[in-house]
Amino acid sequence: MWGLNFKYINLSQNVSLNGDYINPALDLDINAFPITTFHTFAIKGQHAEVIAMINPTSINSNSSFPLLGISNEDCKSGFSDGFVGFKFAMINGKAVSFEEYVNQKPEFLMMSYFRVWFSGSYDKNELVNLGTNRTTFEYGLPTTMPLFSKNNSSTLLELFPSIRFFTKNKEVLDFSSGNHVEKTQKPLFVFENHIIHKFNKKLRATLNGRYQLGGETTTNDDKGDNSFNNYSGTVGVGYQFHPLVYLHVDYGGILFGSDDAESNIFRINLQLNYLKLNKKK
Repeated sequence: MWGLNFKYINLSQNVSLNGDYINPALDLDINAFPITTFHTFAIKGQHAEVIAMINPTSINSNSSFPLLGISNEDCKSGFSDGFVGFKFAMINGKAVSFEEYVNQKPEFLMMSYFRVWFSGSYDKNELVNLGTNRTTFEYGLPTTMPLFSKNNSSTLLELFPSIRFFTKNKEVLDFSSGNHVEKTQKPLFVFENHIIHKFNKKLRATLNGRYQLGGETTTNDDKGDNSFNNYSGTVGVGYQFHPLVYLHVDYGGILFGSDDAESNIFRINLQLNYLKLNKKK
């Protein structure tokens, strides 16, 4: 199966575009349009998947540094960070036909997921950029657990613990001196959780959570004191217009944690799949 996933995301926050570091001096209004393509196949009878994403984005930014007497308003468009990834089923991930997939009952499933994030648009002479000018390596274990199933109704719990490691950005503009300095970042632990209730084959509701811990940055040997310790949540609803067409909408933001981080999100997600079925002779 091949698929295309189109999203529209509106964010108001002081967190970087890809959500992995805090900058309290920033006020960002972001409109992002991530486009993800994926292809599923089998390796030795187990489910496998390759994924790639690009992220056209526009932002309006307002940065303020009162102690230095500096403020800056800007708007720009381009690409924020994207990724390429690979999934492979570890537990209960036998590759099945489309007919088997549609009719099978939910069961415990664990996968291995590796992603490499590449930088989007970056100008070393700008205070605010769409890209991060670095590479991020992420590894996680997406896991699905059935909680309830009866007829066409079911409830699933999805868990996705992951960790991100970041390379250096050696061309960060130091707004006080005008020089370029080096920024590093400690690993960031992310734990996503989703409760998905399917009322029938078409309609479903979701409660989504995301906990982030760590990720403090250091710029020119000065620690940023900007570690994450936050939990965000959204509530959403989705509708399956066709077995290969799915639309989902959700809204939410940071619920509790570090006082420095602020974020609100509105998201629309349209997924289109293409499947070539072999006709039975």
